[in-house]
Amino acid sequence: MGQNVRWMACVAGLAALAAGCRGQATSPVEGVVLLDGKPLAGASVQLVPQGQGRDATAQTDEQGRFKVSTFRPGDGALPGTYKVVVSPPIGAPDPTQYASADEAMAAAARPAAKPAGPTFPEKYTRADQTPLTIQVPLDKPLRLELSR
Repeated sequence: MGQNVRWMACVAGLAALAAGCRGQATSPVEGVVLLDGKPLAGASVQLVPQGQGRDATAQTDEQGRFKVSTFRPGDGALPGTYKVVVSPPIGAPDPTQYASADEAMAAAARPAAKPAGPTFPEKYTRADQTPLTIQVPLDKPLRLELSR
């Protein structure tokens, strides 16, 4: 009898959780991220709610385009005001084939080469510093123009 009660409580809890997620309607949020006028591929985009809400996230493709996700891939964001945080691409994986694990570990321990150009602007990487704010729902796709 005790296991049946626990099982029923578990099922009821999961049903309530699922109903809560379904009750929150998202709106589409998509756009493009440009850095100094050029598409920014591989960047992370995060919408941080200002007040109640849930974070929404996206990754830019090769053309800098993105579609935000909250509960399911590409479902958008909940209505509200958001700060937009953009994080730079992490970089390409090392394609080098090493002869041994020791050789690979030694290569990983070496300091990485510094990028030749200016670095990614820090002000876009933190919710307390970003100048980017949006209101969801949107009336058109976002165009996030970042500058160094």
